[in-house]
Formats: sequence, C-alpha cells, structure tokens
Amino acid sequence: MKLLSNWLLALLAVSSIGWATGQSSANEQNARPDDFGVEYEWRAGSLPPPYHYSYTVIIRPSGQSEIVMIPDYSSVNVPRWTESFKVEDEGLNDLYRVMVENGLFTQKWRQLDRAPVGGSSQTLVVTAQGKRFKVEDYLVSEQQASAAEMYAAVRALVPKDIWERLQARRQQYMQEQRRRSD
Repeated sequence: MKLLSNWLLALLAVSSIGWATGQSSANEQNARPDDFGVEYEWRAGSLPPPYHYSYTVIIRPSGQSEIVMIPDYSSVNVPRWTESFKVEDEGLNDLYRVMVENGLFTQKWRQLDRAPVGGSSQTLVVTAQGKRFKVEDYLVSEQQASAAEMYAAVRALVPKDIWERLQARRQQYMQEQRRRSD
C-alpha cells in the first residue's frame, strides 16, 4: 500500500512538472516580442469632398504612438493632423494577446474574390519577430469577426480626447470647405 501511495505521489509530481512546463511554454509563445508594432489604416468610402477622410494609427514597439488624420482626399492643400500618445506596456501586451487570440500569426488571411466597390476599408499591418503580417479588409466571412476585434483593439488605444479633438477639427474643416464652395 505504501509503495502504491509513493508511486501515486511521484506520478502527481511528474504530471505537475509537465503541466507547469507546458504553461510556461504557452506563456512564452504569447509573450510580446520586442519588435511588436502595428499600423492600422482606415479610409472612408467614396464620398464627395470634403466628406471623405482617412486616418492611420501607428503603434511602435516603444509604445510611442500616433494617429494621423487626413480630413479629405489627400492632396497638396489638404492638411495632415498628427496627434501623439503613449501606449504603456500593459496596453501593448493586451493588444498582442488580442492578435494571438484572433489568429493573426497562425492563419492565412483571405479576401473575398470580389471586394465591394466604394465602401470604407481598413488595413492592419503588424510586425512581430522580424516578420510582417498584413490583414486587408473584405475578408471571407469566417475571418471577419477576428479582424474586426483586432481593428477595434487598435482603435481603442487612441485616447478619447484625441478622437474628440480630431473629429472637431474635421467638422471645422468641412464647414470651411463648404463655405468656400458656396
């Protein structure tokens, strides 16, 4: 009986070590690499000037980040507004975890054979472990929810006051352009 209980204790110890080792391997695989960076671009659909706009969110490995908004179709006379912000390590880790959980690094992202014409679009480019991963818009249906979750996670890192400031500037820009065309 004592031999059986010793054997069971040894088996429990070995399985616990194996589980702990598996956990640390999983945690290491999910650890954010030093070169993790993100560029997310959103473009409004086909709209007449001055209603069209686009923006790009750039998140660097250091956490130093920015959003660049162009309040109209890009041209020489159209301004580019840049707002800087900092994403702390916890935010970078959370963003990386969202990318892992949604299969960014493990699946082949497939676009529809016939993308819609004229609608808004978005693109995500992620750098991690020396590789670039790109997710275009208009994905096959089974990948759309994962992409939407990743896009939303990037947008959520931009502070609310910056979004509000940019939207106010855009509203002012549109009013000025309408007055000029009247």
